[in-house]
Amino acid sequence: MTFPQDMASILRTILPNQLASFLKRKGWQQKDYHNDKFMLFTGNSIHISETVNIVLPARTDYVDYVARLGDSIRTLSQHFCLDQSEVVRQITQWDRDVIRIPIGAKNQNEQLLPLNLATETITKYRDFIAFAAFTETNPRRFYSKIGKSGRDFADNCFFGHTFVGSFGITIESPLPLDPDQIPLPVIPQVKPFPRAVMERIATGYVDLNTAVAKEDPSIIVKNHRSGFSGNMCEILSDIYEMMDGRKLKQAIAWASELPPQDQFRSISTELTRTSYEILSSASAELQTVAEPEEDKEITGRITQLRSKVPPLETREFAEATRTIVVNWEMETGTVLNIHIELPLNTYREACDAHKNGRFVKVIGKPLKHGKFWYLTNHHSFQII
Repeated sequence: MTFPQDMASILRTILPNQLASFLKRKGWQQKDYHNDKFMLFTGNSIHISETVNIVLPARTDYVDYVARLGDSIRTLSQHFCLDQSEVVRQITQWDRDVIRIPIGAKNQNEQLLPLNLATETITKYRDFIAFAAFTETNPRRFYSKIGKSGRDFADNCFFGHTFVGSFGITIESPLPLDPDQIPLPVIPQVKPFPRAVMERIATGYVDLNTAVAKEDPSIIVKNHRSGFSGNMCEILSDIYEMMDGRKLKQAIAWASELPPQDQFRSISTELTRTSYEILSSASAELQTVAEPEEDKEITGRITQLRSKVPPLETREFAEATRTIVVNWEMETGTVLNIHIELPLNTYREACDAHKNGRFVKVIGKPLKHGKFWYLTNHHSFQII
């Protein structure tokens, strides 16, 4: 019996020590073997009365490595009463949670995914993971940028194997599990931070499915402290737009040696037009604050300067719109990048402040329009 092509491709990625580690975690014993080209393991099963022996190739460069490994997988599948694909998953992903993201072709003629779309999609999901981790450390409705804890978490994740015969992304989040301490003791365990991040994402998927079924974005908004933040909603809606009609599903496969909470055992969602509208509405709500009744004093450093017209001594140049971006921390601790339009003379002062690293202060009402914050009805600009 031979494996399907997709399974054979996966078997080529499995190392002998991975399978040996799997058997040891399951209580099997390694025995001496007369041929150092192989490893011998013995084990018992509640499903089979007699002891079972497994002989594994010790190196991947043997001609029959994949065939012998396949025989072992089939035997273990019967031994543990598991699908062969589940045995492979428990061998390769026992210590990591995995987000699987298959992407459907746009039409029957699409055989390959455009490179720029693949690159942008991976970048977006990296930010999605990073915002999930940053939100877990300090839950808020939205953030102006990804914090260090989020970036560090994303840097520790991996891009896994894609799917044979289909476009797809696999993001693997390692868990700090010690194979020598498996199985885990039957006592409450401290939840590893990577698992908490993945459960936040799972909660968001559940909320999204419920919000779509009830046509109610407020379900996501009300649950932002344990599910999606405004940034996470925004990223998923951006990804839907990028897909340009391609189907995109998302599912979580949990580390086999650290089972999830019951409500998260089977988690998946699909980005559709309806879910896109739900996510967009939730994002707008989460990233909007009530219009202030009084002016706010905006203080911070200038991070950007932008003029649409080159510096020529013309009336058009004198009247052109100029914008600065000020990094402002609100009373709640949320940091916003506030866009402020300035007349020519004030803009020149802002350029000097930016060049010299000086803070500026300006008074007005911050309002969100689209994805950006603007200061309206502002006055009293000064360098401090």
